[in-house]
Order: sequence, then structure tokens, then C-alpha cells
Amino acid sequence: MIRFKIKLAIRNLLKNKLYSFLIIGGFSIGFTASILIGLFYSAENNIDKHFADYKNIFRLYDAKKSKSGLDYKLNEVLSENYPDIKETCPLGFSYFPITLKDPETKDYIRVEYVVSTNNRFFDVFSMKILSSLSAAEPFSQQNSAVITESVAKKLFGDKNPLGRTINQEFFSATVTAVMEDLPRNSSFKAELLLNSENKSFQMAQECDNGVCIYPVEHVLLLKNDVDPNALAENLNSSIPKLNTTIDSLALQKFSDIYLSTKDLGWSDEHFKGNSKMLLIFLAIGVLIILLSSINYLNYTVSMQYAKMREIGINKTNGAEKLHLLTDSLIEVSLGIFISLFFSVMLVALLLPSTGMLFGKEIQLSDVNFQQLLPIIVAVIFGIILLNSLAPIYILSKFNITDFLTGGRKRTGKQIGKQAMLTFQLTVSIALIAVVMLIFKQLQFVKHHDLGFNKEHLVRMELPFKFQNQKALKNEMGKLPFVGSSALSNGYPGHINMSMGSGVDGDEFIVKCIFVSEDFLQTLGIHLTDGRSFMSGDKDHACLMNEAAINRFGWDSIEGKKYKNGREGGYDVVGVVNNFNVESLHSSLAPVALLYEPDREFNTLSLRLMPGDISQQISSLRNIWESFLPDDPMEFTFYDNQFQAMYEKEDKLATSITFFSIIAIVLTCMGILGQIFMISLNRTKEIGVRKVNGAKISEIMTMLNKDFVRWVAIAFVIATPLAWYSMHKWLENFAYKTELSWWIFALSGILALGIALLTVSWQSWKAATRNPVEALRYE
Repeated sequence: MIRFKIKLAIRNLLKNKLYSFLIIGGFSIGFTASILIGLFYSAENNIDKHFADYKNIFRLYDAKKSKSGLDYKLNEVLSENYPDIKETCPLGFSYFPITLKDPETKDYIRVEYVVSTNNRFFDVFSMKILSSLSAAEPFSQQNSAVITESVAKKLFGDKNPLGRTINQEFFSATVTAVMEDLPRNSSFKAELLLNSENKSFQMAQECDNGVCIYPVEHVLLLKNDVDPNALAENLNSSIPKLNTTIDSLALQKFSDIYLSTKDLGWSDEHFKGNSKMLLIFLAIGVLIILLSSINYLNYTVSMQYAKMREIGINKTNGAEKLHLLTDSLIEVSLGIFISLFFSVMLVALLLPSTGMLFGKEIQLSDVNFQQLLPIIVAVIFGIILLNSLAPIYILSKFNITDFLTGGRKRTGKQIGKQAMLTFQLTVSIALIAVVMLIFKQLQFVKHHDLGFNKEHLVRMELPFKFQNQKALKNEMGKLPFVGSSALSNGYPGHINMSMGSGVDGDEFIVKCIFVSEDFLQTLGIHLTDGRSFMSGDKDHACLMNEAAINRFGWDSIEGKKYKNGREGGYDVVGVVNNFNVESLHSSLAPVALLYEPDREFNTLSLRLMPGDISQQISSLRNIWESFLPDDPMEFTFYDNQFQAMYEKEDKLATSITFFSIIAIVLTCMGILGQIFMISLNRTKEIGVRKVNGAKISEIMTMLNKDFVRWVAIAFVIATPLAWYSMHKWLENFAYKTELSWWIFALSGILALGIALLTVSWQSWKAATRNPVEALRYE
């Protein structure tokens, strides 16, 4: 019997091949999108959960100052005085590219992720040591370095790296161990680990009134069943007795860092996820599932209407509701499982391309299937049950005569049908508006005036110990396509030095760039007050941007000094226009340009003339190699650098556009299902009207007018929802575009156009049908 019913279900699917293909295909696409979003959501929530004891790993931070960079000396205090702490290790990050060299072979590689830590790191994070000079300790010497397996292969090839020396312009270290690469779903990266017990390997220094500390993150591995809140209370009550001024310590679970919204200063050293964006994706995934389910429900009900005589005959022959429910269940399940099969195939094909959609490729090993699979099974079961019960409930309102005559009965105003279609149109209008607003904001930030001219402006990274920086600058400046050049320590987009304001009772941070005399001309920054640097200003003068002057509260710069703690401070001789030193997510910061032309610089900026870029770079490289034959020429164009700051937003725009198109296509299918049902229910009415002289245009107007009303209702609902969601998203930017009214109006017009085009296709078919076919059995 079951076999017969399955054959019957297949026959019913094939009876309307095109419609079945569209709906089942649409459901497959919608389910594919939702599965991909589910995989991404699970992978993002699984970051840092690969470590063996991840549930017991915590990061320490100062809750009062919202800061995780704490004094390095605190590490030993924690390790020696608190038995609830099983292990503790410091993490000092330097996520700034360096050139790592093998002095024997002169080979070099670029390393981006350097971490200063100690031997307890390998116990806290359960990292496997592949080879080591000492079985007891990976850091067996003061100048020990541990490299990852991938770095060892790139730098040393098949040679044994143990005991070999690696050089960088700031340090020289001995490779004493090789460890496995950190898993890709880790919130921090490490290619090179340096022994933090060597002070020269510590990454940062902070000074306040002559007292200097080495700030690091402190990671704690707690013993089982230790309450982190109780431990924090114990720390705050006892640590002040151990010669430390910190009295507001708190613990953050390490696996929560990635999606945390806490701004702890050093948290940027970890690769951060975006919990808000993740919720947006999850919401879109749920909406797509709902749209797909509504479409399939419309399809199922339509098919039940189409075979009313068959159902009537079955009821006459004694079929009860249970039999009808079984038939519906088999037919619905068959369609759903066909859709699911194609969805799995599509997911397998699209997985390698998920990097384009989400900004990172999804690896199945990163997904927690124990949590995800029950949700998928529950969703499928719910969809099957809904699509099986709903048609039976609707058809229960018909009597046996209606079934046998194939009659159509309009049940009230069919509020449920109208509500479902309005929901679909609301989603489409809101998503169209959201996509347009995201692209509008991206265009705004990418073309916003940054306060300096980034066009044809290139920067090069200079080795700090390179003694002929000025000579290199002068030689490159002689090239005919180089308009001007300047040396600096820091640059817009990356300032590696900040100093205090020096104002008693009003301390704030001033971002500082050490510059040569040509800096303003090269970057296109304008002087708005005072004068530029003169030869006599060397080492004791500075320029400040307007934001700094306003923050200091100065009406005039006459006689003003920037007292940054240096003896004598810096004379403020001029004011420059505000220019962005960070992405437009951040507001303008106070900036000081310090004139110390004889110091060591790390950046050479060049203003190039329009021309053949590849030929220009080749000429620059020739000069570079004549000065620095053993160092690679690393260069970046400023416009590309600032464009890269919005990579996440670009990915978000691409993703939401992709999924929005899917949602709109599903909405079109839902509209098609609605007009199919309406045409089916009103077939004889259309026939009678045509016999009585109704024109095709009048029939189409009759069928289409309700959809115009539903689009209008959906527009009223969608507009405030889209406005609110984009208003919250734009809060991530200090500089933002306007939420223009025309975007919402255009979204409604586009939705109306899409709806009418979709409806008109089916309504035209119904209006042009021969009325004899509809009335022949009356």
C-alpha cells in the first residue's frame, strides 16, 4: 500500500511538471541558503573551542579601566599565590609584519603573527610540540624561539630548524622547538613565539609619570569546578597586598572573546567576529526558511484543490481523515526529501566558495554538528507536519458535493493567505532597502574626504636599522614620476605611537607621528593656522590637527606647548586640517606631527605622477635593491589600504545581496502560488465574465488589484523595520550616510514591479484561456 501511495505521489508531482519544478527547486535553493547560514553560524560560535580545556580557560582584565593589557609581573603573582589557578601564561602580541631571515642562507619570509609568551603557553592551550631541543621545555634558553611547522618549512625547507638562528632587525633568536600550527578556528594567530622571560622579547611598554610596565594579556587555566566569579573576588581582595594597584579584576571566558562586544583595548589583537552581523545572517536564514515553507504550503494547498474530485471519490469510498492525512504526508515528505537531496548537493558544491559569501571559508571540521543536526531535523519535521495538516484542515470545510463537482469555495476573506503573502512582500521590501542602504554607506566611506590626498600615494616599509634612509628618499625623489617624498614613523591608517595629553586632571591620548619636513606636501595635508616647520624647529616643534586643538580647548596656539612628558615638550607652531588616521568606523582623533628629521623612520611615502604603475614600481625596486639587496621591498598604495578597512562591510554587502536575491525569488514563487490558487478558484468566474464581453485587460486588472493593496500594506510594515535595523548598523560608523526617504520609496516601487510582473504572467494565462474549457461541464 505504501509503495502504491508513493507511486501516486510521484504521479501527482509529475502532473504539473513546471510548477512542481519551480516550487521544489525554489525550496531546495532556500534550504541550501539556510543550511549554509546555519553552518557559518555554528562555525563562528565554535571558535576557540578546539582547545582541550577550553571551558576552564579565561582571560584576566581590568573591569574598571576596560583593559586587558596588564603588567607582565602579574603573571608570577598569579602563578605562585592562587591554588585555584592550574596554569597561567602571558600573551604579548605583535600583529605587524616582520621579515624573518636565515643568516646562513640569506633566505627570508614575511611573518605577521608574533607572540611573546612562556613555557606554560603549551600547557594552557594544549599545543603539540613536534620537535624540541629539550624534552622538558620548548623555551630552553633565554633567547629561545618556537616556530610553527609551516614557518619551518617555508624558511628552512627540509633542513632541521632546531638550533638554527633566525634574525630580524630588532632581535636574534635560536629555534629551540617546532610546534603544530594553531587551528584555523582560533581567535588569535601565532607563527613565531618568543620567550617572554627575555625582556628584549617583550612586545610593548607603557609609561606613566616615569613608571613603565610591559602590558600583556594574562590567560588562566583554572582547575575543574572553580567558580571564576569567586576567584575574581578573591583576586580583588588579596592582590593589592602583593604590590599591585589593580583592584577591579574580572575574568572573561577565552572562548567568548571572539564574539564579545567588550572593548578591552587589546582585544583587537584577537581576530574578532561580529555578533551583530551573525544575528543578521541568522535572521535572514530564518526568513528564508519561512518564505520557503510558505511557498511550499501554497503549493501543497494548490495541488489539493487541483485534485478535489480525486479526494471526493476517495471520501465516497470510505476514506477518512487519517487516510487523507497519510496521503498528504507521503506526498509532502517526498517533495521535501527531494528538495533536501538537492540542497545537500548544492551545499557540497558551494562550500569551497563560502569565503566569497561570508569572508571566510567554512570547514566542516569547525562545525558543531551535535548542536546543528537536531535543529535541522526539527525544522524538516515541522515543515512536513505543517504542509500535511494545513491542506486537510482547509479541505475539511468543504462538503462531499463540493469535492465531487470540483467546485471552489472561498472560505471567508482568506486572511491566512493574505497574511502570508504580505509577510513575504514585507521581507522583500525590507531586504531591498537594506541592500541599497549598505551599498550607499560603502560608497560614502570609500569616497569620503579623508583630509589628505590618497590618490597615487604609495608607502614603503623601511628597516629601522637602515642607516641610509635619507639617501634612499633622495634617490627615489630624483625619478621623474615622483612628485614628492617624506619619511615618517607611523602613517594614516597605522599609528604605532600614542602619548598622553600632559594636562593635569584631563588626560587623553594623542596619536603621534614623527615626520620629516616634506610630510604635509607629500600627503596633501593643508596648514590652516600658524606656520610649517623650519630648520631651527628640529626636535622641539610639532603641528597639531584641528581635533587636537579643540580637545585641548585652545583658542590660539600662540605660546602653546605639547607637554608629552619629554623634557621641554614640543612647541605647537601650526595647525593642520583634520585627517583620518583610522577607518571611518572611528571619529577623528587628536594627532600631533612631531618634527624630528634625524631619527630612524619606518615609512617612506611617495607621491607618484599618473602613468604606468608597473613600470614606476619596477624603477623604484631597482633603486631599493641598490640600497637594500637583502630586504624585500614591501609597498602599499594608500587608497588600497583604506579600501581594505571596509572588507568586512564589502563581504556583508555581497552576502546580504546574495541571500536577498534568494528571498526575492522565493517571494516571486509565493506570489505565483497565490495567483495560481486565485486563478484556479475563479476559473468559472473568469469564463462567465469573458462570455459576457469582459476584456483581457479587465480580467487582468481584477486579478492584479489585490496584489497592489498587499504591496502597499507590506511597504508600510517594512519601512520602519528596515529604517530601525539600518539605523542600528550605522552606529558602527562615526561617519555615516543619510537614511534617505527615496531608498525606501524605491524599494516599494521595485517590489511592486516585481510582484506585478510575476502576477501578470499567470493572470494573462488565465485571462486568455478559452472560456469554453472552464464552462463545458456546467
